[in-house]
Amino acid sequence: MSRFASGVTVVSTVDDGRAHGMTVNALASVSLDPVLVLFCCEKVASLYAPLMGSGSWAVSMLSAGHDGVSRWFATRERRETDQFADLAVRAGRHTGAPILDGVLGWLECRTWATYDGGDHTIVVGEVLDAGIGDDDADPLLYFKSEYRTVAGS
Repeated sequence: MSRFASGVTVVSTVDDGRAHGMTVNALASVSLDPVLVLFCCEKVASLYAPLMGSGSWAVSMLSAGHDGVSRWFATRERRETDQFADLAVRAGRHTGAPILDGVLGWLECRTWATYDGGDHTIVVGEVLDAGIGDDDADPLLYFKSEYRTVAGS
């Protein structure tokens, strides 16, 4: 799977007044009517219980300059911290989940269904709202276990 280039996102939620986030590259469009997307969440991830508890979440689609943000949300060190403290964010209108500033685009979702996927849960969400951010930015990609851009650097 390291040979499959994918976009990089941060999925976030708020549960019991605390914001949680996680780097996700397994995001896919599912349906246009209704508008549904899915992502896969590891069952031992720190996001898992808050996500299942809240039932709503946001997706921030990262641009080429966000590799540090992606690395942060992929580390275990963030688990017991105020994960978004040093980042420019706004609360989603429908979910309250943090949406990162300067991203390519964002989604706010309500969990539609979940499915067992081995050590992951496949989370399908109904899109409640969406927006386009920096239309001129290049996407952050993940390929061969490294961050890349469209130009390959």
